[in-house]
Amino acid sequence: MQWIDSAADRAGLELPPRLLPFTDQPLALFVDIDGTLVDFVRRPQDVRLDPDLLGLLSRLQHLLDGAVAVLSGRELSDVDRLLSPLKLPAGALHGLQTRDALGRVRSLLPPPAWATRIARECEEVAGSLPGVWLERKAKVSFALHYRDAPSQGAAVLGAAARIAASSAGRYRLQAGNCVAELKPAGADKGDALQSLLAMPPFRGRAPLVLGDDLTDEPAFSMAEQLGGVGVIVGQRRPTAARHALTSPKHTGRWLAALATRLEQGHTRQ
Repeated sequence: MQWIDSAADRAGLELPPRLLPFTDQPLALFVDIDGTLVDFVRRPQDVRLDPDLLGLLSRLQHLLDGAVAVLSGRELSDVDRLLSPLKLPAGALHGLQTRDALGRVRSLLPPPAWATRIARECEEVAGSLPGVWLERKAKVSFALHYRDAPSQGAAVLGAAARIAASSAGRYRLQAGNCVAELKPAGADKGDALQSLLAMPPFRGRAPLVLGDDLTDEPAFSMAEQLGGVGVIVGQRRPTAARHALTSPKHTGRWLAALATRLEQGHTRQ
């Protein structure tokens, strides 16, 4: 791990001088939501973004000529609900839904019969394990949450692994923070990042990716391959990210400092 700054990481300080500039290219910013911009809550539908944070994202979008996108496990409609009135390019459902800057959406969805089968099996798991509940995403991806019952983690992960193994490769297990998600195979956040970077306004820019969870690791790795960097939020290790921030609170401060630096023209664009 190459820290932003070990002392700064411990103290929760943001944007030390040696992180930026890290490239001669202009930047493209990619951010996760849960655990990165905002803290986790008991129920994902209860998350709200502070108006000041939304204003900061809008400010960064302007400063980066539109090159700001969301990479999230949430479905696209839920991303838009949280960010309203912003409607950013996005890689949603861990990359299964991608929306470019022109509003064009690409979806990689499984046959309905398989989605129905996986949903039924996940319902049985949730019904058999007290404290575990099922979140359905766009009727194709299914997340078994055990934040209310951490002791059920091993049982949930084991059951989810068995469901994925029986899906003939159509579904895979995506483990996350107190959640085991059965998602259709075919894409991840790294794929979404690569797809967006091939199109304006992201083309020719170095990706700066902020995320917190295992689901963000493909995006961190892809960013490195494409001349950018990853910044992990929180204490999870190991990671492919080369830099770290302490918490979503510090993410907001860090992004505000980035915006100020961009306004002052101190990055090498």
